[in-house]
Amino acid sequence: MSGETAPRLRAAGDSAPGEGGRPADRRQAILEAVRTHGAASVAELAARFDVTYQTIRRDLRTLEDQGLLHKGFGGAFASPGVAHHTHDERHTIQVAVKRQLVAALEEFLVPGATIFVGLGTTFDSLHEILARHPGVLIATPNLEVAHSCALKTDATVYVYGGYVRNKDSSVLTIADDSRQRFKFDVAVIGASAIDREGTVQEFDPMEVDLVRSILPHARQVILVAHSEKFERRAPHVVTQLANVDVLITNGDPAIRFDDPATLAALRVITLD
Repeated sequence: MSGETAPRLRAAGDSAPGEGGRPADRRQAILEAVRTHGAASVAELAARFDVTYQTIRRDLRTLEDQGLLHKGFGGAFASPGVAHHTHDERHTIQVAVKRQLVAALEEFLVPGATIFVGLGTTFDSLHEILARHPGVLIATPNLEVAHSCALKTDATVYVYGGYVRNKDSSVLTIADDSRQRFKFDVAVIGASAIDREGTVQEFDPMEVDLVRSILPHARQVILVAHSEKFERRAPHVVTQLANVDVLITNGDPAIRFDDPATLAALRVITLD
């Protein structure tokens, strides 16, 4: 991990300092913290449990050996294939706002378009507007999008193959020639976090790998993100806003960035 200070992990029900507890209990708490926040530093965990850095490093090594997380320099990251929040948890967040954000995609759904749709519950309602636009091809690792568009529209739907993330509707794809199969008119992506430097981030490196491989094959890249995604942090970089053509969001995104020029090169569509 970088030298950046990790987010505070203390929450209701957390152990207080000095309560390192049994190793098994401490490791379970460490795992829950990493999964909740996407990453955690050794220093933060050592302070929380009032144990030495060496103890935390041993805990992280044990959890990594069990395939439950990934150790990094100075900390740990959530293991690929583990959802930061389950689909059901995320599905109920900002439902009305997400539907409005997706509705703003309608102008880009021209007949015969080839469109990549990324992961995330933001796109669960895409079929509602896609039904009005015939002849579209959708390529996606998003099982919810694939299912609803295949059953409720006349779109041709292509699903990337791989592992289904536990308690989620996301396919964590395996790199193969299918990633170069299409030239996309539009690539529509979401984000787990967008920091003040304009870095688009995700928690799962397997999810990042697919999106990175798709973006060079898209004529236009559209990022759809509700306001709560700004100023969050996640460990893996997807792209920079400088590489995005259109940002669809709610609220005023300009106040979210240190450099006013961050949004200068892209079109911003905001909800009323």
